[in-house]
Amino acid sequence: MPLTEQFIVSKLREAGRRITNQKRVIIKNILSNQNSTAKEIYYLSKITAPDINISTVYRTVSELEKFGFLSDRNIRICSAC
Repeated sequence: MPLTEQFIVSKLREAGRRITNQKRVIIKNILSNQNSTAKEIYYLSKITAPDINISTVYRTVSELEKFGFLSDRNIRICSAC
C-alpha cells in the first residue's frame, strides 16, 4: 500500500503532533520526490512556502523517520510501512 499524505497526516495527528501548512508542503514534496535529499526537499518547499526554514525540513524528516515513514536521510519512502 503506497503512503499518502492523508495517511501520514492522520498517523501524526493520532500521535498528537501538530500539522502545519509547512509540514504538509514538506510531506507532499517528499512523496513526489522520493529519492531526494533533505536539502533538495527544502529548495522544492521554498517554492510553495517561501518562509520555510531548513530546520523545519530537517525536523520534519526526523519526525517522519521516527514514525517509520522514511528509511534514511536520503528520503526514501519506507515501502514496508
